[in-house]
Amino acid sequence: MAKTTELTHRLCTLIYFVIMAYCLLNAMYTVIIGGTTFYLFASFLLVLQLIFALRTSLNSRIYTSLGLVLLIVGLLYNHGLDFLSHLKAIILIPALMLTLFGLDSIYKHPTRLMLLKIGLVLGLLLLAYSQYYELVELQNYYNSLHNGETWQQFGAL
Repeated sequence: MAKTTELTHRLCTLIYFVIMAYCLLNAMYTVIIGGTTFYLFASFLLVLQLIFALRTSLNSRIYTSLGLVLLIVGLLYNHGLDFLSHLKAIILIPALMLTLFGLDSIYKHPTRLMLLKIGLVLGLLLLAYSQYYELVELQNYYNSLHNGETWQQFGAL
């Protein structure tokens, strides 16, 4: 049983890092072609939260919670008090899941831990989809300018 849980833990960790690598690359590409930098900032914070959430020390739990607070402050700065009605508020789902990893009561119940891992994967997939959606919107905006150039030539490319 110990080998099975260790294998699922490693598999989940690999899935987390693959999705976060996609989110980071997508956010960097969006910034390069002239999009918003919020997703890049948020992806860096989520990667740091993910690294600290996988550790079990008390300091890492504090840093994981600090990541959620920084994301809320960033959303407040960008969108004001109606930040929860914006598409970028999806970033709070994986941040909240990573913050919940710091609770001791989660590790005592393996079913709760597995549900939290599934929720984190789903939250990261939602984040990746919302980043992809905003990238498509940016491409469509550049396509609507109709000056004979492709959308890539409007950014830094």
